[in-house]
Amino acid sequence: MKVHARLMTFSLTAGIAYTLAYYFDWSLFQYYLDEGRFHFAPQPESAGPPILWYGWLGAAVLAGSVLAIALPQRLAARIPADLVWLIPAALMFAAVMYELRWFV
Repeated sequence: MKVHARLMTFSLTAGIAYTLAYYFDWSLFQYYLDEGRFHFAPQPESAGPPILWYGWLGAAVLAGSVLAIALPQRLAARIPADLVWLIPAALMFAAVMYELRWFV
């Protein structure tokens, strides 16, 4: 049960962090395809458009790992199993609502 609670904590936290990073455009770093390099600061227009997905994923992994390690085991074990499906469903709904701006 010890590993299960930590994985559930990681999954829930990473999902929430990814959705927030995506929604608010918080990227730890950007990848510029034209240069083939990662940068922590935005580059000039001549570098081409940045790919932010890697930074969003990095933020999610970092947040999930930190909370899964820092949260005491007894608290992690008390997270209701219903959250395993409820939070991802809510996050998918939030992402769909955010993306509706392209179609309305």
